[in-house]
Amino acid sequence: MRFLAWHVERFSAVPTEKGRSPIVEEARTVETENAILVFANFEKNDESHQPEIVARSSAEISSIANNLKVRNIILNPFAHLFGEPSTPDSAVSMLRGLEESLIANGFRVQRLAFGMFYELELKAKGHRFSRIARKIE
Repeated sequence: MRFLAWHVERFSAVPTEKGRSPIVEEARTVETENAILVFANFEKNDESHQPEIVARSSAEISSIANNLKVRNIILNPFAHLFGEPSTPDSAVSMLRGLEESLIANGFRVQRLAFGMFYELELKAKGHRFSRIARKIE
């Protein structure tokens, strides 16, 4: 799993159209302030150990959010940046697991729908920890 996390002052996402994925979740507008926006990509090699990947990803994202004293997290499925993406079924399963884990850790989580394109508007913070990339294995 790889992700890019941005500390955003405000964020909104308005669904625009369906993508090419065979899985398309129901989309809704997402808006929040002072959040960690996570562009998340689950990869093919994550599929054989999903529970461990979800747990490690949740721990890393939680650590980043706690260090920045942020309680809002936005999960954006984003297979466009990195290696070989997992199957859509596996990606959705791991995204849901990650969402549930973060909620269980006390975060307010909003997740953009899998298989949808969005019009994004954000204002990102500009401090040295406002952009963080991680690879979870």
